Amino acid sequence: SLYWGLLLIFVLAVLFSNYFF
Repeated sequence: SLYWGLLLIFVLAVLFSNYFF
């Protein structure tokens, strides 16, 4: 389940970087 948490954080980081940049 830790793997899914890291994957979710990575996806959120990509989405936020797409919004801000």
